Amino acid sequence: MTSRAPLSRQAHIHPHLVRLVHKHTSSVYQRPIPEFSIQAFQHFELLFMSSGKQRLVIDSGCGTGESTRIFAQQYPSAFVVGLDRSVHRLQKHCLPEQHTTNYALIRAELEDFWRLLASHYGNCIEYHAILYPNPYPKPAHILRRWHGHPLFPQMLALSPITELRTNWSLYAEEFAFAASLLGYAVEFTTLQYSTPITAFERKYQQSGHNLFQVLVRPQ
Repeated sequence: MTSRAPLSRQAHIHPHLVRLVHKHTSSVYQRPIPEFSIQAFQHFELLFMSSGKQRLVIDSGCGTGESTRIFAQQYPSAFVVGLDRSVHRLQKHCLPEQHTTNYALIRAELEDFWRLLASHYGNCIEYHAILYPNPYPKPAHILRRWHGHPLFPQMLALSPITELRTNWSLYAEEFAFAASLLGYAVEFTTLQYSTPITAFERKYQQSGHNLFQVLVRPQ
């Protein structure tokens, strides 16, 4: 199946982005965390504790969990948790013949789960992946893009390495710019086609899209 690259009337970094990033560094996101998110987090805690691992890798918006399984192979000494709000996508996950015990998939709202992680395991996370899509290409939707969201500073603070992948260059550019405003070191590159690690990445490659990567680390 082919797909279209994001289309937008916005051609440059959003004019409100600087103001939003600075505003969100001086405010606290106070939306109450609902009970179902707390229960999902408690389920994760049981799995993490029973794994015997001390370190965490977070795969946010994991979709079918293909990337989560790959990260579990790449980080055998860590517990990898894949997070997605869609039961439909999570149910498509195919367990490998030799299933490892160092990863799990959790249905969760990312905003809630990130805050709970920050409160309980902020020093345990070694890598955080946000792989496709969340573009929200309409200019009016800047607050829905992760770098325009009130939780952006807290999200970047979760891990010493945050990786974003997207098929919209402006989204990657904005994400990198917003992270640099917060004092982070940023690498913004065009991904070379290789074995895809998510269903979205596979679809985008097959559709001939350019793919972009942003790596964010503390200075």
